[in-house]
Amino acid sequence: MTRDLLRLALVVFTCHTLAYAPLLRAEQLSLPTSDLAAPKISQEKYIETVEPGKNHEVIVTVTDNVGVKQVVLYYRVTGTEAYKSLAMQNINKSDDYRANITADQIKSPGIEYYVQAMDFAGNTLLHGYSFSPISVKTVSAGTVAATPSEKVPTLFAKEKEEEEESYTWYWVGLGVLALAAGGGGGGGGGSSTPTATLTVTTAEPIAP
Repeated sequence: MTRDLLRLALVVFTCHTLAYAPLLRAEQLSLPTSDLAAPKISQEKYIETVEPGKNHEVIVTVTDNVGVKQVVLYYRVTGTEAYKSLAMQNINKSDDYRANITADQIKSPGIEYYVQAMDFAGNTLLHGYSFSPISVKTVSAGTVAATPSEKVPTLFAKEKEEEEESYTWYWVGLGVLALAAGGGGGGGGGSSTPTATLTVTTAEPIAP
């Protein structure tokens, strides 16, 4: 009798364990937070030149819907491969972060860098990329330093300008074609005015 009761208790315990095990695993695997939004990085102004023997300061503005955990600057001498990392420091508990690249780390022809920001949920965002970094050129001592600019030169920015230029020439080509069609519609005499209509339908410009 006692053995039967023990056997029954063991069966009941086993059944309860198997029933609640998936719920326990699901709780352990659930995300610790519902924050899926990455931080936002902006660099309103940047100095595009630096003199030999002087430090170069990088300042960015980072915002997040919950909170920013860390901001890291990755930099290298132009023409080299390996990046060095430097933690950016918060400025007076604001949204601004800065880091100083010391003079001994700056060599001709200049430096390149990008910034990575991470929030407390682990979401990250890059400002610039390792393969398309933000560039700063070295200039000779005494040269007037470039004023802060709102345009950050990257490979993507250059490609965008070239793409827009291609679109411009595309539409100019369509205009010339339309004029040619209108002029070629004439023929015969009389007072009638030759006309021609050219209809071009396209969803959006296609780069050649």
